[in-house]
Amino acid sequence: MIIIEDLFTSQSYCQAPEPIEWDPLKEPDALHDTQLLDFRVSPTSNRAALLFDMRTASNYLAGNSALLVVRGLKSISWNAAPQRRELMAFSVMSSRPSVASDGGLLLELQLFPDGRHSMLGTRMEFYLLDSQGIPEAPPNYIGRTIRQVGNELPSWNSSCVVLQSVATEVE
Repeated sequence: MIIIEDLFTSQSYCQAPEPIEWDPLKEPDALHDTQLLDFRVSPTSNRAALLFDMRTASNYLAGNSALLVVRGLKSISWNAAPQRRELMAFSVMSSRPSVASDGGLLLELQLFPDGRHSMLGTRMEFYLLDSQGIPEAPPNYIGRTIRQVGNELPSWNSSCVVLQSVATEVE
């Protein structure tokens, strides 16, 4: 077992016993219907990471969470309309990986409702995870606070098993 945060802060790639079935670093819309829970940026280590809830994912039968790590971070962008609810899930409607004109790896996400996120870097890693201690279904966010739903979601401190992984690097 490993802590999700450790995958983000590690200096090296954590190879899983099995390759990924749907490679979100190469296949458009592989992340369809996942929920973006959180992202972190570490200017000091020149990296960022996205934490996903995979329990609603269209393309992944195994795993309840995922982490996408970008190393050699060049840029990151978040754009979303303000929401009326205190809590809500941002569902991935479209994910588009590509090689940028400067040779970097670009991942663009279209989110529901009305959000966009993109990251550009020199290396990306994707980990499909089984986070321990969370229920099979995502929480109901309506009328609840982050503290109330926190134990029903994967978090940076969640213990997990890496089920599948993949890494892509600019050559």
